[in-house]
Amino acid sequence: MIKQELDNMRALSGVKAKKKKGKKKKKGGKKKKAKKIKLPGGKLIFGITDYDILKELIQNQICKYLPAAALTDFLGEFNYIHSMLDNLEATPYDPSMALIRQLVVEYIIFPLGSELIRKRHPANVRTILFYGPEGTGKTLMVRACASETKSLVFDLSPVVTLGQYATKAETEKMVAMVMKAAKAYAPSIIYIDECEKVFPGKKKKGKGAKKAKKNDMTNPSRIKKAITKWKAKWITDDTRITVIGCTSVPLEGSKKDFKKFFDRSIYFPFPDYTTSRLLWKTFIEQCGGKLNADFPLHTLAHISLGYSAGSIRKTCEFVLTPYRKLKLE
Repeated sequence: MIKQELDNMRALSGVKAKKKKGKKKKKGGKKKKAKKIKLPGGKLIFGITDYDILKELIQNQICKYLPAAALTDFLGEFNYIHSMLDNLEATPYDPSMALIRQLVVEYIIFPLGSELIRKRHPANVRTILFYGPEGTGKTLMVRACASETKSLVFDLSPVVTLGQYATKAETEKMVAMVMKAAKAYAPSIIYIDECEKVFPGKKKKGKGAKKAKKNDMTNPSRIKKAITKWKAKWITDDTRITVIGCTSVPLEGSKKDFKKFFDRSIYFPFPDYTTSRLLWKTFIEQCGGKLNADFPLHTLAHISLGYSAGSIRKTCEFVLTPYRKLKLE
C-alpha cells in the first residue's frame, strides 16, 4: 500500500521513479578444471572418464564378478573350552572361526557398508591381510565381503596382471585406473591373491643362481611401489575402499613390507574339533548323504584334526558318489 501511494505522488508531481540496476547475469558459469592427480600414473589417466576406465578394466578382467557367498557359509563356532583351559597371557591360541567372522564384520563389512561408520571407526582399517594354510576359507571370506557389502571387486593378483600393462608407465597407469575407479564406484574391494609375490622376501642365492633383472615387467612385485603410494594418499576415511591380501605362504613374503602396507592381519587356522565335527555333518548332508543318530561324527572329527575345510569338502565329494548314495538308500 505504501509503495502504491508513493508511486501515485511521484506521478502527480511529475517525478520519475529511479530504475534499480539489476545485476547482469553471467552468460556462462566457469567450469571447474579437473585437477591432475600427483601420484604414479595420475598424468596418464588425466582426461579419461570414470566410465571409460571401468570399461577397460572389465575388458582386461581386472574388475570382475566373484561368485556370491554369505558370511554364514564360513562355518565354525567359538572355542570356549580352549579359551578356558589355556593361559591366554602366556600362550596365544588360534582364533576360532566365529571370532574370525566377528573381526571381518568389524574391520571390513561395517566400514564398507556405511559411510558414517567408515569415518568414525577407531581402527581405520584400509588394508588387511588374510594368511593361513590352503583351503581354510580365505577366498570364501573375500567373496562374502563383496556379497554382503555389494562392492565392486578389482583383482590385482599376479595371475591376473601377468602379461598385461607390461611397461613401467603402463603398470603405474593400471594401478591409477584401479584406484580412481574404486573411488568413483565405491564401495570397492581391491583383492590381491598370492600377495607374497607382490611383497617378496629376500631369498638366499645359491651357487649358479641367475640375478633377477631390475626392469623385469613380468615380475608381480612391479606394482608394489605404485600401490603403496596410492594407499597412503588416496584411501582415506572418506573413501570406502579396502585392500584385501591373501597368502598361504607368508614366510616367503617380506615381513617388513607386510607390516608397512597392511593395517591388520587375520590368521585362518585349521578347524578345531567342534568346527571339524560341524563341517563333516554339513558337507555330508550337502553331498546327499544321510546321517543316522549313531553315526560316529566324533571319530571323523578326531581323525581329521589338521585337515582344512576344503580338504574335508573334497573328501565328501569324492567318497559320496551316485552309486554309493543308491546303496545307502
